[in-house]
Amino acid sequence: MNTQTSEVAMKVNQANLVKSLRFSFTNKTTVLGELIQNARRANAAMVVINFCPETKTLQVLDDGCGIDSIAILLTVAESGWDADVVAHEHPFGIGFLSALFACRHISVISKSGSIDIETDHILAFKPVPITPVQDWNGITSITLQDVDMEMGQIASTLKRLVLGFPIPVLFNEQLLERSCALDGGLSFVNTEIGTIYLHGMDQPNGAQYEFDVYLQGLPIYTSHSYTSHRHIIHLDSCRFHARLPDRDKLVDEADVIKRVKAVLAQTIEQRFIQMKATLSAEAFVGFYEMLRHWELLKLLNDVPVVPPEALREIIAYPVCDTEVFGNFEQRPEKAMTLEEIMDRGVVSIDDDIKQDGAGRYLFAWSRDYLLYHGTLDNGHWIHTLVRHLNDEELVIETVNESHQAQFQGDWCWVVVRFCEGYRIWLGRDVVEIRDQACYQGQENADDIIVPKGDCSAQVLQQMASFRSEYDEFQESTFESDSDAFIAFVVANTASDPANAMQRLLPDFCGCPALYGKAFVVELDQQGKPASVMAYPVQSGQTQTLEAGMGS
Repeated sequence: MNTQTSEVAMKVNQANLVKSLRFSFTNKTTVLGELIQNARRANAAMVVINFCPETKTLQVLDDGCGIDSIAILLTVAESGWDADVVAHEHPFGIGFLSALFACRHISVISKSGSIDIETDHILAFKPVPITPVQDWNGITSITLQDVDMEMGQIASTLKRLVLGFPIPVLFNEQLLERSCALDGGLSFVNTEIGTIYLHGMDQPNGAQYEFDVYLQGLPIYTSHSYTSHRHIIHLDSCRFHARLPDRDKLVDEADVIKRVKAVLAQTIEQRFIQMKATLSAEAFVGFYEMLRHWELLKLLNDVPVVPPEALREIIAYPVCDTEVFGNFEQRPEKAMTLEEIMDRGVVSIDDDIKQDGAGRYLFAWSRDYLLYHGTLDNGHWIHTLVRHLNDEELVIETVNESHQAQFQGDWCWVVVRFCEGYRIWLGRDVVEIRDQACYQGQENADDIIVPKGDCSAQVLQQMASFRSEYDEFQESTFESDSDAFIAFVVANTASDPANAMQRLLPDFCGCPALYGKAFVVELDQQGKPASVMAYPVQSGQTQTLEAGMGS
């Protein structure tokens, strides 16, 4: 029995490894980024790319320092770059593989020589003949034949890749846009993670919340893409690394982006602090939405102007469903100063009109109070001025109430109290209303107060939304109840009983047998017909019909 310890070392099957790496690149277009990146690292002033769709030939030219060694270029995991590039950019040495995988035939011409060969020959680890280049013209040329890409695919990929690229790229004689590049004319700020350009900070409606991240000039992360105007971040390649092999994702991306967002927020805060010192108070609060998004509302705490987004005005009769009946609140047209707010007064109301009634809203409307929308920082001075009406007892009392009656519509059944007017008490303050009806809410009296000055059916819009179980607005039922309620109010407030009866009677156009007749209707003590007598107008004969109810 052999009891001796043996040793084994890890080995690499070179051929199988390279075959497997073919499937490690996520996209066929990865080669485009690798080739322009190599040109940049070679300190090229420009990259020229040409593609012939008929022959599927892609050529990349650059005026950089050139390839020092074709042998190293063909060595997997050996970058060949100098120590400075290696320290700052961490090249993997496998980027050129993407070129070998992308085509059938490849040729390279640079200062260290030229090759012109089938890519399968190289990938099989066979010797590659290198031809010396005499009188090199300073242009490195890489040509890929039988490329498995289409013109549109190449054009769109290059357009995206070079937006933040530091050197010009010419594609089929067209200079590609580099609007996000460090030399693209934008004003970048140096930060601990790299350089940041803040978009839209010069005007309130230009506020942006999304951002694009670049590493070594190539796009590596983008937040939600529903807007084309975005903050731009170029990461410091000494501190952040791209993932092998595509370099299209960050290593530890979630942690990096969390840090990026934090630094972006800090940079934006510093910019706002600078703006606060130079802008007028009215202009500065115009950036409310952006301040809110970046959780910087604390910067408004000592500004003597309140943005209109934080306030509301009651402009119409309060209703229970603004989607159905329309908004009764709106923002002020402009920012409001401390003096203006103190002059008008500002309150908060948390009532649900259908449940709690409209009393507090009608009180605030009558007093022309501003409503606080509850969005500013807890340390803002406005909180010392806001009167919270829900903390005060609500009392509604009628003035010269005449009687009560039951309204029975198709949708709404409710007790109605008729009066000269009513008073709404909140604390020691009172308002008297004589021209707007008020629903007191299901949680309170669950009745309607109708003053003499209101003969409309608006109050039904406080009591019900007329939505079915499927959340559909029942317009015909609403109109029917509204018409019936108006007739009901007029009848109950008419001084002449005959006029009241006429208002309450339905339309008999569908009953020809009743045409041309006169009736005497007797009502019982509950208001129900006790008897009805009909008189033919021409003959004067009388017919008595027992109603079969009441008496």
